[in-house]
Amino acid sequence: MGKVKQILQLSEQGVSQREISRRLNVNRKTIVHYLAKTEELKFSKEDLLTMPDIELERLFSQKPVLPETNEEYQYLESLFPYFKKELKETGVTRYVLWGEYRSGRPGGYGYSQMCYHYQQWLISQKISMRMAHDYGEEMFIDFTGSKLRYFCPHLNSVAEAEVLVSILGGSQFNYVEATKSQRIEDFVGGISNSIHYFGGVPKVLIPDNLKSAVTTASNFQPALNESFLSMANHYKTTVCPARPTHPQDKALVESIINLVYSEIFAPLRNQLPYGIDGLNEEIRRLLPNANKRNFQNRDYSRLDLFEDYEKETLKPITMDRYEITQSYKLRVDKFYHVYFNKDKHSYSVPYKYAHKRVKAVTTPTMISIYYNGIQIASHIRSKEVNGTTTHLEHMHPSHKYVQQWEPSHAYQWGADVDPIVEKYLQNMISHCSYPHMARRMFEGVKDLYKRYGNQRLINACDRALGCNASDYTTLKNILSNKIDLLEKSNTASEVMLPRHENIRGSKYYY
Repeated sequence: MGKVKQILQLSEQGVSQREISRRLNVNRKTIVHYLAKTEELKFSKEDLLTMPDIELERLFSQKPVLPETNEEYQYLESLFPYFKKELKETGVTRYVLWGEYRSGRPGGYGYSQMCYHYQQWLISQKISMRMAHDYGEEMFIDFTGSKLRYFCPHLNSVAEAEVLVSILGGSQFNYVEATKSQRIEDFVGGISNSIHYFGGVPKVLIPDNLKSAVTTASNFQPALNESFLSMANHYKTTVCPARPTHPQDKALVESIINLVYSEIFAPLRNQLPYGIDGLNEEIRRLLPNANKRNFQNRDYSRLDLFEDYEKETLKPITMDRYEITQSYKLRVDKFYHVYFNKDKHSYSVPYKYAHKRVKAVTTPTMISIYYNGIQIASHIRSKEVNGTTTHLEHMHPSHKYVQQWEPSHAYQWGADVDPIVEKYLQNMISHCSYPHMARRMFEGVKDLYKRYGNQRLINACDRALGCNASDYTTLKNILSNKIDLLEKSNTASEVMLPRHENIRGSKYYY
């Protein structure tokens, strides 16, 4: 009050307001305010200058007179909770509500008076920006500070789970899920589950600035995690992260966490569910009670607001449940496969992409491979360590032939030439224990067919069968030596061994 007295004295001396502002380093608007207040108090400047500071402070800080508390005001005030709820509806304005009010109370307050009293009531109720959360507009996302315990069968010990909370801005209807961590796969999976639990998609997702959502935080244009952004695009919604160090941006989810603590954490404090799935079963059992509980001093709950107003404003879910994707840059080897280290497994691509650099996009169940933005292959992820998954359509034609060849192909080809050739191939392949060797001998027979023609091959097979022979080399020798062209009667003299003194006769063995 010392400066107030200085202002009064200088004003009494005729000093201008600009000069008083310069001397006392006080804003001119402040000077105008105190001089106007002096006129309202009906005290002389001399009385004010001699008044004790504490008394002067009381005069200058008098509160405005409270609104009258007559019967009409009490009736109007009883409507304010209804006004607050109805103003979130599309097309409902204060003027519309005032018209409804005056239709039942023709002698009631005017429009400006009603707006003034309603505004004062909102202030008295300490209502903040909660009014701005339209139905179907926003979904706030955050993890609780505390964790829930469960028994982990893999670790054979007690583990702690993170707890993800999602809340719709208009109705404050919420979803709670326990996750193993705050990593991107758990975070995105939880948000996807939230959207399917609500049965619709909000216009905006508002997460905190954890790394799974935001890679670079900013008050103006944060950089989003690629997988999180992919999930948002999948559900055709947008993302607007809360500003760093501005908890009021997500005040709803901050406040709902206290409800989660009392309605879910407290009942589970002495329990130890088996596994993360068991913990989530307990949460799903308790969650409906939290949403059904009426707001304090209200006769409606979050579930009531959700069912009556917000549910129909959410965009419908027109796509399958989102599976998190991750991207990797890989090189195709000379066998036209990419080796994916996380699976320790190789997956095929079309053979023409051998030695190319490609992009692999994975979900928990699928791996898709892209070259220059075009998908060239897709596989179900395999759990076979050091195994290989190959699609036949990816193989080179000659490789595909080798892969698909079976003895029946040889038999059918032989039958088309002649039954004798078919029989010879059956004998030849049945005596070969290695399939690829059998295939190679069959290809040799086909080559002989091209070189010597149909009839000579038939004759050669017939002559070889007569000698109980069944291999490619015998058939080749018969054809190259033109034995197949000899008459069968001369065959014996041709194949009889000549007499020689070093050869023992049959009498030797008697």
